[in-house]
Amino acid sequence: MSTFVTAALDVGGTKIAAALVTADGTVLHRDERPTLTAGRLRDPGLAGTRAAAGDLLAAARRLGLTVTGLGAGFPEYVAADGLLTSREVLAWDKQPLDVLSALALDVPCAVGSDVRCGALGEARHGAGRGLDGFFYVSLGTGLSSTFVLDGTPVTGARGEAIALGEFEVPASVDPNWPGNLESYASGRGIGERFGVAGTREVLAAGGPEAAAVLDSAGRALGTVLAAVVRLLDPAAIVVGGGLGSAAGPVRAAMERVYAEHTAARPAAPPLLTATLGADAGLVGAAALV
Repeated sequence: MSTFVTAALDVGGTKIAAALVTADGTVLHRDERPTLTAGRLRDPGLAGTRAAAGDLLAAARRLGLTVTGLGAGFPEYVAADGLLTSREVLAWDKQPLDVLSALALDVPCAVGSDVRCGALGEARHGAGRGLDGFFYVSLGTGLSSTFVLDGTPVTGARGEAIALGEFEVPASVDPNWPGNLESYASGRGIGERFGVAGTREVLAAGGPEAAAVLDSAGRALGTVLAAVVRLLDPAAIVVGGGLGSAAGPVRAAMERVYAEHTAARPAAPPLLTATLGADAGLVGAAALV
């Protein structure tokens, strides 16, 4: 008897992950590849996305699995109808929904924001399951967020309710920073502040200067998340992404400062770690369909 699965893509600025996912969120097959680049452009013409989707559908046929839909998350602003409205990360020239529908002719396709896919995965099968509402943060190469109500990520009027990274850096942490929070506290931002590629290289360098950059990133995040709590009063904050869900100096500083800023609340929303790890976006992308 054939097993029914959804084909799922999680397209990021660094890599494209692909998986075949069952209805209960189980990943039966997983693959990933670097996001194609041309200079500073990522995945020009969605060539990498198209190839990943084609290989995934071929893998399903090879494994004897029946694909019932194809869902994909992208690191851009995505409107409620699944259309991308920005080109901040990917150099796309055709809408992903059109590209994917042309490959998967006989099944429904759906496209969403990658952070909302991650939040949806956690709401259905992870740390957000059973919560009335939670604020989801994806901290990795970049920084984005979404508020989840009744198990559904809030899109906003234009699909743009994801831009935690556009917040200013709190003056209490760094009064002189000219950029936004993403350029200060994301993996890419931490690396650029230290003069290297990313957080991994900062950690490897060690020393007091590296420690100060990492600690300040965590303090900025903790301060901003405490402000989010005052604004939205969520049941919890769920932090995912490669950097956000990893133990280390950034996460430690974020937790410390968040606790300091919310200490006066009778029951501050807990700061939870996403439990699906790297698969959150894939499981959520599958749930889109």
